[in-house]
Amino acid sequence: PGVLHDDDRRLPVGIRPPSPAGPTVLVHSAAMKRDLPLSDRYDATTQRLLRYEAAQLDDQLRDLKETVEGLAVEHLEWQAEPGRNTIGMLLAHIAVAEVFWMQVAVTGLYDVPEGAERMKAVIGIAKEEDGMPLAPDARHPETLSGMRLKDYLAMLDDAREATHTTLSGWDDGELDSTFDLGEHTVSRAWTV
Repeated sequence: PGVLHDDDRRLPVGIRPPSPAGPTVLVHSAAMKRDLPLSDRYDATTQRLLRYEAAQLDDQLRDLKETVEGLAVEHLEWQAEPGRNTIGMLLAHIAVAEVFWMQVAVTGLYDVPEGAERMKAVIGIAKEEDGMPLAPDARHPETLSGMRLKDYLAMLDDAREATHTTLSGWDDGELDSTFDLGEHTVSRAWTV
């Protein structure tokens, strides 16, 4: 266990940063101990929680990239049977979901053409082009056909860069603010 100080640059995964009320003792399990680099892109005072949440997102993306490292196009497009998602579809869907929540939904563009245009501008495909949901007899979607791992990783990196741009424009106090998504009210904290 240790104490997180304002000048800490690294924080073990699974540890919540101290509340604004004061320092908190940090406890972690041995199984989850690892360093989590915190970005200077976020203010250590007004964006303390956002900085930590962004670092967790980046850590998960690093893990995902390590998991898929070396996959060829045939691996990315392989299906156990028609109607089953491919690895490529899942990678595209992660990018689509991140852009949808962090660029489209939070700005109120979820059901207007500008939202689809923003998504396409960020990752190169529209929400519907990730192939999901896949029809029961469908194959890997044409929109993703032939894409190499580096293409999917570029989509994920572009989505993440856009997320950092959004998050770095907020402060921790804004995480409680909400937006409407159709009949639902969603908090910014939930989207992160």
